[in-house]
Amino acid sequence: MSLTRATLGRLLGALASRPGPVPKYRYPSAGTLYPVQTYLVLGRTLGDLAAGSYYHDPAAHALVKLSAEAPLAPDGTTPDALLLLVAQRAAIAPIYGEQANAFCLLEAGYMHQALCDAAAGLPLRDAGDPAAHLALASACMLDADHMPLACWAVGENA
Repeated sequence: MSLTRATLGRLLGALASRPGPVPKYRYPSAGTLYPVQTYLVLGRTLGDLAAGSYYHDPAAHALVKLSAEAPLAPDGTTPDALLLLVAQRAAIAPIYGEQANAFCLLEAGYMHQALCDAAAGLPLRDAGDPAAHLALASACMLDADHMPLACWAVGENA
């Protein structure tokens, strides 16, 4: 299956919040804080989405353009798209202290399973460790409070 705007929407839809008085997700989070954020790097134009780096706003289920940069994957490949999961430590560390990183890793694992369930034939593979990949951090405008956790290549060139 190839990456299209519709398949990308279905994939990211697995991470979108559901309507209600309190945001609901398909995966659990410590203290319902949901500190793990999703970023998308498009290596090519996809429908009306230009190549570049985006933040996925789970409440609006919308992509927010961050930059025109579309760096290579941490493993040096050039997939159609990269999905990056990043912990926003400022959202969880004040409450969970030293346990915050472990809870973020658990949440990222639950998010990965939700993505795999939604992928349904769309190639999704580990693209390497994003933690030391400065080009990704720059393109996604990450700061010192962000901790990259995982990066997956998506699409035919994955």
